Amino acid sequence: MRRKQLAYTCSIIFVGAGIGASPVAADPNLKILSPTDGAIVQAGESLPVQYAIKPNPGGDHSHIYIDHKEAGILRRKKATFILNPLPAGEHTICMKVVNKAHTPIGQKTCIKVDSQ
Repeated sequence: MRRKQLAYTCSIIFVGAGIGASPVAADPNLKILSPTDGAIVQAGESLPVQYAIKPNPGGDHSHIYIDHKEAGILRRKKATFILNPLPAGEHTICMKVVNKAHTPIGQKTCIKVDSQ
């Protein structure tokens, strides 16, 4: 019986490891409304980002990031945040819901834009 338990435990670990390797789906309660994923935007111009947020329990506010660097704090649930002008190239815009201590609670969404 001990062997069956061990085999079962190993298969759970193996299956669980495969799940972690796949990309995480964006949270449906955290949306970047505009620009859309894959949008082409104007290089060198400020970029308005429209968003809507419904924080999960424990979430207080959100942070917005451009290419993994924090660009601002979002305190409203639905609004537009103006990003500084982007240089030409591909960029990733992300939002993360955080608690009052600014620690991410796991809610995150990202899009990619191409600035030309």
